[in-house]
Amino acid sequence: MKALLQFVRGHWVLSLLGAAAVTVGLSLWLSRPSGRYVEMSPKRGPIIEAIYGLGTVRSDQSHDVKIGVIGTISHVQVREGQAVLAGAPLVTFESMGVFRAPFGGTVTLAPFTEGESVFPQQTAVRIEDLKSLSIEVSLEQRGALRVRKGQPVKVIFESVRGQSFVGEVAALFPRSGEFIARIAAKTLPAEALPGMTADVAIEVARKDDALLVPLKALQQGRLVRLREGRRASVPVEVGTVDGNWAELLKGEVTTDDLVLVPKGEADRP
Repeated sequence: MKALLQFVRGHWVLSLLGAAAVTVGLSLWLSRPSGRYVEMSPKRGPIIEAIYGLGTVRSDQSHDVKIGVIGTISHVQVREGQAVLAGAPLVTFESMGVFRAPFGGTVTLAPFTEGESVFPQQTAVRIEDLKSLSIEVSLEQRGALRVRKGQPVKVIFESVRGQSFVGEVAALFPRSGEFIARIAAKTLPAEALPGMTADVAIEVARKDDALLVPLKALQQGRLVRLREGRRASVPVEVGTVDGNWAELLKGEVTTDDLVLVPKGEADRP
């Protein structure tokens, strides 16, 4: 009986010590040296949430000359890079006659020469309209679910520094297991060609006057608030998010407070 009482008493003491350790640990966490944190101020202002992707420039109009049976080329009337008018002869096959351009454009593929054989569904000549271009971007399912026709888009070409171009979502459709957004570009570099790539940001949400907190201050739905010299872990709910800030929907935080961001996180871009 004495041994049992000693065991129960010891277990009770350990429980108290454990609870005290948790309390002390929380207190120490909230009172860590300020050198480990960066103090940042919440603010009011606009916030834009975007879906990002790598887009590829495409021609809005292209035409491939293909035949349904094996044929021999008797004459190639064009070369790659050549501009042609609608109705211009492109290539002539023995026993099939001449194939002409259905619209004005630029020849971007002419891989065969006279006397060569072309197999069914091979492209003998391709022309594209290089004056009417759009951008296609493949999206993950999560992002595609938030994209709608008409949403504004910002386009940035890595080689064109300091300048961005604008457009809007023209269509969203599936293709071979991918989800494709077609961007109608209102402006593009004059030198843009099909096959070039660009960074695309599709605007899916915007708030013009929101209470914003640093995104890196958030940890599992909470942040550490500094008010009148006292720290507190505050539960929060956020809405629109961009790369650096989050819209605060719920939480006892004002623009007069400070929030703490771990120094290592604050230093990251």
